[in-house]
Amino acid sequence: MTRLSRKNLVVDAERVRDLASSRHTSESEAVREAVELALSAEDVMAAVRELHAQGGLDDVFGRLPDDAAAASPPA
Repeated sequence: MTRLSRKNLVVDAERVRDLASSRHTSESEAVREAVELALSAEDVMAAVRELHAQGGLDDVFGRLPDDAAAASPPA
């Protein structure tokens, strides 16, 4: 497990409370999960940017709508 440390954060208390309530967890756990989700989203976007830089995905089965296929660069 990662080592946890106390941080002094300024957050919207009502939003944190709502998030914790919707996840049935403590407010601290909700904030930790939100941080993990944000970091994961950055990893996903980095992978998407890398795919885009390499020319995108090939529609080898011809299943993309015509407008999506036209928007992607040729392989």
